[in-house]
Amino acid sequence: MMSESSASQILGVLNLSPESMVRESIAVGAQAITDRASALTREGADWIDLGGRSITPDVPMVSDAEEQTRLGPALDLLKTPGSAHFQPFVSVDTWSAETARFALDRGADGVNYTGQALPDSLLEAIARRNAMLFMTFMPYENAYAMRSAKPMDVGLQAVLDHLAPKVEAARRAGVEQVVIDPNLGIIHPSTDDYDKIHQQLRIIWNLEALRVLGCPILLYAARKPERLARIMMASAALHAGADYIRTHTPEMIRRLDPQTPDRTSPQNATKGGS
Repeated sequence: MMSESSASQILGVLNLSPESMVRESIAVGAQAITDRASALTREGADWIDLGGRSITPDVPMVSDAEEQTRLGPALDLLKTPGSAHFQPFVSVDTWSAETARFALDRGADGVNYTGQALPDSLLEAIARRNAMLFMTFMPYENAYAMRSAKPMDVGLQAVLDHLAPKVEAARRAGVEQVVIDPNLGIIHPSTDDYDKIHQQLRIIWNLEALRVLGCPILLYAARKPERLARIMMASAALHAGADYIRTHTPEMIRRLDPQTPDRTSPQNATKGGS
């Protein structure tokens, strides 16, 4: 049930990948990046979540080096102290430990880690930075590897079995801020639309079972083709009690959750930056 006392934290998606499916989330070039970041903040995002490559199954693959080339300028724009475009909380969505360390060195406040393996060297880097670790369920090596892999179990027990040892490893490494993500967006290409929705809702309906891991929970408000379907998915994530919601449309979450501050109101208009 949705909390009456506090709002979910919102991660607003800013894609630096021109191949991304959600066209309005794409920002290429300094002006587009700062405009998108400011708009996300005005609409209610607490975090700017930068993505350097798309997981859409039929788009070209992007190397770690290209991912870092895309992320670097955006991090410089948004994390340079004193900058007019400075954002207090910026995370990077990546399955590459090398890219994650690169981002931390450029000032990222969090790593939205979507790879299967979670190297100790990355955990140590996150702990040194005192950064947030958004730890994602990923039964495949990464989203690219999933394209040619056989479908894996993505049920609730599989999520728990996958995340539990990673949470323990993060704690041993000294990572103090761990958020777990059951990954509503990890859909095998062979999954039809009916099974896709059932797969996502089974996790949402049983979200409280993940609380045994002792971590806040992030849900992705999955981007559906139709607006009403997007509203329904966002509402389901809120009512499930997610502590963090990742979305391309923060304004939709704000409208659904009365506890979320209205940053488009005159008294809060200056919080979005220029």
